[in-house]
Amino acid sequence: MPTLRASVELLQQVPIFASLTEDELRQIIQSPDNGIVNFKPLETIISEDEFGDCMYIILDGAVDVRIKAVGGREITIATLKSGEFFGEQALLPGTTGKRNAGVRALQSCQLFKITKKDVALGISQDEDLSVALDDINSAPPDERVRMLIRSVRLFRSLSKKDLDNIESWTEVVKYDAGEIVVREAEEGDYMYIVLDGSVEVFVVDDDGQIVVLSELFKGNYFGEQALLPESSGKRNANVRANGPAVLVKVAKKYFQLIVNHDNKLMLALKAVGEAQKSKIVNAIGQSFDW
Repeated sequence: MPTLRASVELLQQVPIFASLTEDELRQIIQSPDNGIVNFKPLETIISEDEFGDCMYIILDGAVDVRIKAVGGREITIATLKSGEFFGEQALLPGTTGKRNAGVRALQSCQLFKITKKDVALGISQDEDLSVALDDINSAPPDERVRMLIRSVRLFRSLSKKDLDNIESWTEVVKYDAGEIVVREAEEGDYMYIVLDGSVEVFVVDDDGQIVVLSELFKGNYFGEQALLPESSGKRNANVRANGPAVLVKVAKKYFQLIVNHDNKLMLALKAVGEAQKSKIVNAIGQSFDW
């Protein structure tokens, strides 16, 4: 396979580096800490849940993005090709630092590896990415929702106009401890993002016992599965507030506008939904007609 070179033009296509000057981009390309790495077909590039210390841009070939399902089985949620990138999410402020998916080479591929130090340089120049989730608390009330939305990968493709008009398509809602936000089998009209507090996702088994599936905190979202095109439109689990919680609602119509313009995002969300259904079936020992 011929050796390819990263270029200033290539890095400029990656949102994290879009605000950097050409000289800064050349420094990243020329840094001895960064460089081209090769992977063979089916070779693991990153593993889910490991701590991230770099990101990659694909110069040649293709990779599969995979998540773990119930029983250890892995599901492919996206295929990325030349010019696309991955691994940056674990390096963003306000995250756990862990990879939220695994990536393996689909075929022989060449990647340009960029260390966390140089990714941080790009983040520091992006006013939206450079703000950690914890900084949302100290922001003016009218800025908190915009900052939260911009921190969620789901909404990273939004334009400045969309963000400036955020009050027209979002609503801030408050819940008391134990209050139900969504109920299983109900029709879904909104998705939610946690702004303050936390919520608990649960189902009820045949014996009437509550089975907790997960706990979601600031920056986590839920309820999107019932809004996906071609879904049943019904909730597949219950969600309640753990304590006083503040959530941001996004209407179904606007959510669908976003995913309809991003086929890879659509496929990834559908794959995540299938994994969630498997988790529910495994937890309560029965299947449902979703």
